[in-house]
Formats: sequence, structure tokens, C-alpha cells
Amino acid sequence: MDVRPLPATDLDAADRIVRDAFGTFLGTDLFGDTDLVRTRFRADQVVALGAYTGGELVGSNLVTRWGSVAYFGPLSVTPWLWGSGIGTQLIEAALSVFGAWGATHQGVFTFAHSPRHHGLYQKFGFWPRFLTAIMSRTVAGVPPRPARWNRLSEVGDRVAAAAACAELTGAILPGLDVHGEIDAVLDQKLGDVVLLGACSAAPDAFAVCHAGAGTEAGSGVCYVKFAAVRPGPGAGRHFAALIDACTAYAAGFGAQRLVLGVNTARHEAYRHLVESGFRTDVPGVTMHRPNEPGYDRGDVYLIDDWR
Repeated sequence: MDVRPLPATDLDAADRIVRDAFGTFLGTDLFGDTDLVRTRFRADQVVALGAYTGGELVGSNLVTRWGSVAYFGPLSVTPWLWGSGIGTQLIEAALSVFGAWGATHQGVFTFAHSPRHHGLYQKFGFWPRFLTAIMSRTVAGVPPRPARWNRLSEVGDRVAAAAACAELTGAILPGLDVHGEIDAVLDQKLGDVVLLGACSAAPDAFAVCHAGAGTEAGSGVCYVKFAAVRPGPGAGRHFAALIDACTAYAAGFGAQRLVLGVNTARHEAYRHLVESGFRTDVPGVTMHRPNEPGYDRGDVYLIDDWR
């Protein structure tokens, strides 16, 4: 068994294994016409690992870096080889990548109802904390377009705007930086980045959005991959305005549903979403190494999930 970087020639096989593995475990098609493997493979902040037996791809793991934060997944192994140790070797390879990056907060998203997964990741020092709710709401009947938001694709100085977003996330957790997600969504034309505020060089909040088939969203869906609000006075108000802006962006794209993830430890953000009509579709749990909250704190207004 050999674990090595996944080449582009094996992307179709990797995609099939991901769909087969999750479909077998859950008994349903989780992915539809989304494209997660190829879009992440092309992103600079992701390392794609493949597991090979006799030259045949039998599993993969996608490792993502958000500055000082890093996580792996989806990790998948072809079902007929479950229990053979391939998953363990893919985790070990991911931890080597984390070490090379110097990631100080590491994580993985897994099924809340699977003690088998919890036990596996705990062997490597990952511990479950609060639930992460994958939530959605219909886009019908959206509020009028908020007065102060822009698409990053329409902003003149993209580099300055991305740097401002990094400054904002760094104020939430030192080193947190999702410029790779910003670049991926714009360069691959997967969606756009919503900037909230009067000045794109100093936004009050931003959201990285995927939209439509061939992205992480899927047909009829706008998916907020990551969003954050500048901490401080007015953060709750800005969060509400950001959700309205994302809804308006989704409506303009023609999406029927807005999908996002939020860790329930971010209580104020989670509570606002529930009161705004979002309902949980999938409950998962994030596991952390070390066993610390990172940016999962009650006063942090941030949207993400580590799927």
C-alpha cells in the first residue's frame, strides 16, 4: 500500500470512490451533481492524497489549509477494503502535511452518529466538540437587496480586498486566512465572494459562495463555503445583513435554496440562523487537535464546515 499525491489522471476514479463510499455508508447519494474532488484538486490551498494497492487507486484524502487552521476530508476508501488500514495511512499522510504547513489548529468533520469514526480519529488526538449543523433555507421571498454589498469579481483591486478579508479573519483567530478559497471560487468560476460594507478594502463581513452544478453547491443551490463578520460592536447586525446579502446573491443566480454550515458553539450565529428560518439538514461533529475551541466561540459570527 502506497500513499502519494493524487495525479489529475486519477480524478475520475477518486470521485467514484468518494461517491461509492459515502453512498454505501449513508444509503443515499450525498453529492448529486456537485463536484468536490476536482474543484478542490485545482485549488492551491488543497493537497490531494491517493492510496494505491498494486497501482490501483483505492482511496483518497483531501487536505485543506486555511492559514493557521487545517483540516482533512473527505477521506474515502473503496468499501470492499474497509477495515484494512487504508484510512489510517491516509490520516497519517494528512498529519504529515499539517506538520509541513505548521498548522496550529487541526480538524476533521465526521458523522455525529458514528462511534467508529470518532474512535478512529481519537487515536490521532482529534476530539469531538460541538455539533456542526448543515442548514438550509428556501430563497423564495427574499428581502430586498441590501444597500451595501458587492461581488468581489466586480471589485477593481482583488488583491487588496482579499488581504482585507485575511485581516478580518485574523482578528477572529490569529493566522486564519481563506484567501485560497477566495482564489478558487473566482479563478474556477464556481460562484463569487460577497463583500458587505461601504468599502471593499475594509469589509464589515464577507462570504465565499459556490453556486450551481459542478461546484460544491449543486443545481438550484447556493452554498456558503465560508463567511465571517468582523468582531466588535455591531457584529450581530452585520451578520444579519450578510445573510440577507447571500440570499440576494442566491436569488440573483436563480438558486432555490441557500445552504451553509455553522458550529453550534458559535451560539449567537446559530441562534440567528434558526430564528431566520434555517433548518438543520445534516448534523455532524467537528473533531479538533488540540482539543481547543479555535474560532468556535459563542461571540464569533462565522459560517463554515469542514466536510
